[in-house]
Amino acid sequence: MKNTADPSIHRHREEQMIQHVEKLLADERLRVDTIQGRRAVTSFVRDVARDDKEIDLKRLMTELNVPDRELMARMPIGRSLDVTLTQTRWMFFNQTVGRIKVICFSPTKQLLLGEQPKEMSAGEVTKYLASLPPRVSGGAPTTLVLVSTAGFSMEAHELVDRRPDRTVILVEPNGAGGWSAFGPAETKSVAELFDPEGDEQKRSRVLALIEESKIDLIGSGIATDKIAGKAHVPIQLVEAVVKDYAREHPGLLAKRLDGRVVLFREGSGNVLSSASDSGGPMGLIDKVRTLFGHKGETAKKVAFLSERKAALSQQRDRSYEDMAALERQEADLKQQFKDTTGAITKRRITGQMLQLRKDLERRQQLLSVLNQQINVVSTHLHNLELVQQGNTAKLPDTDEITEDAVKAEEMLAQLEADSELAGSVGQIATGGMSDEEKALFAELERESTGGPETIESEPLEEEPPTRIAEKPVREPPAKTQTSREPQAEKIAAPTPQRRAEPEAG
Repeated sequence: MKNTADPSIHRHREEQMIQHVEKLLADERLRVDTIQGRRAVTSFVRDVARDDKEIDLKRLMTELNVPDRELMARMPIGRSLDVTLTQTRWMFFNQTVGRIKVICFSPTKQLLLGEQPKEMSAGEVTKYLASLPPRVSGGAPTTLVLVSTAGFSMEAHELVDRRPDRTVILVEPNGAGGWSAFGPAETKSVAELFDPEGDEQKRSRVLALIEESKIDLIGSGIATDKIAGKAHVPIQLVEAVVKDYAREHPGLLAKRLDGRVVLFREGSGNVLSSASDSGGPMGLIDKVRTLFGHKGETAKKVAFLSERKAALSQQRDRSYEDMAALERQEADLKQQFKDTTGAITKRRITGQMLQLRKDLERRQQLLSVLNQQINVVSTHLHNLELVQQGNTAKLPDTDEITEDAVKAEEMLAQLEADSELAGSVGQIATGGMSDEEKALFAELERESTGGPETIESEPLEEEPPTRIAEKPVREPPAKTQTSREPQAEKIAAPTPQRRAEPEAG
């Protein structure tokens, strides 16, 4: 995420850089050019002046007719730091011995218009450098740090230099989410100090790339130089992270193969250390004979074959990369042959292509041999892992399985008998109620279901019409209908809807 149209990200980058430089002024590792040579900034008095271009931002927003306060709060404002290094002479006079100037540049106009920001070009860097006042004779040298929140073009990187009066360092965000600093070769260590990303953040990015490349552990492994190229971090830091990762994850091994550290899978199960570490210098054939001439050393064989597989796979990957470069060169030569008109040039290109194709054929033969070797090693390694896995599983034999099955059947039969007994006891408990319990149970059932109630002690005139109609519940159903109908019609006339309800028998 080097270039983004989000203004808040550019503002955050400005703040991150300025805060980092303020902390860096207390670091004795920061050694800059002074009139006394290269000295640590902590040995001088540091006078820090902060500045920004917020007024210029407001003026530009007015010119572009973008009156947005919320947008302005998210915009970068071109922060800068001007550090003057002084020392006391003759107890009263201060002498300036050097300066550090940090300036942040952002594509302000493009961010205000919502356009995709562009990198800072070499012309823009040159124009700014030309606008700086010339150094006064005998004046203090300046370490100039230019920070572009949108990055620099490739041509701009060539403008870093070191002169008696000025050292130019460029700092920009990179595509991996970190920062990259560029400076003269003799001040490389100083330029790297202006990287605001801490070691813990870099380690986190390296670990994230290792997790993304886990599929490579099955084949060739993960090479540290490729991780360093993707993460834009020093190779020493990547090697340290990879070794720590191997120690924290059993079954992985980090070893230096063909000049670079490679993280690869050591083998399934509990394996010992690599076979190459078990003795002194020994040839490949001698190692194979020593390992495979003895029995009962499957773990060492697995570790040795895993290392050989990773080494051969890394060699094959490099051969593929070389072939890809040769194929691109062949395509370029073909294009040159089409574009040229001279016969001598065409003959020269033809000879180059002939040699190039011979090199491609040799590479193809080498790849064929490597693939065969990897196939043999992988097959043998797979068989040893199967043997090792079978020995470590410790599965039960047939007699143990049969005995456990019989015990399980007996337990299920007993459980079924207990369940039947519990069901019969529950039925007996439900049906074994006395007469009084049955009468009370029936009464509670009628009350819960809204059944009729028998009330004999209350006078007739105080009962609601529906209760008078339901009072003679002890009479037979036929007599109840014939004897109560006239009375029910006479008393319950105001509520005919209740007369239509069925009566309880």
